[in-house]
Amino acid sequence: MEMKPIQKLLIKLFDNNFTLPTRNRENVYQRAVYYKLCRDFTRYSTIDIGNSINRNHATVLHGLKLFMCLITWKEDKYLDVYKEARIKLTDKLNKNKSWRNKTYKQKYQQLLFKHILLKEKHAKLKTRLEKIT
Repeated sequence: MEMKPIQKLLIKLFDNNFTLPTRNRENVYQRAVYYKLCRDFTRYSTIDIGNSINRNHATVLHGLKLFMCLITWKEDKYLDVYKEARIKLTDKLNKNKSWRNKTYKQKYQQLLFKHILLKEKHAKLKTRLEKIT
């Protein structure tokens, strides 16, 4: 997979162009999500990933460490987008593969991941609804 589709998907999901040269927290966190997805779905080096958005390899390495902090800090806004993007990118990759060609284990893992994401979304919506009423 190439990096450009990942970049376009995240810009759409975040509704923000995180590639702009700014150091505000929101953009830094969004770039960390981008770096993680690039590492997960491509075989590009940190140099290539950084060059794709005018950053260097050290910034990418720092961003990957920062992504792990996002998990620790429970930054749900960014983690939810990461999970959603991961599902969409996985679906895009598997589009060419037939469902019949997958093993039962692969099918189970894909369905389980989607199920967990939907349960999390349901719980958040339920909590939001309880706060409103």
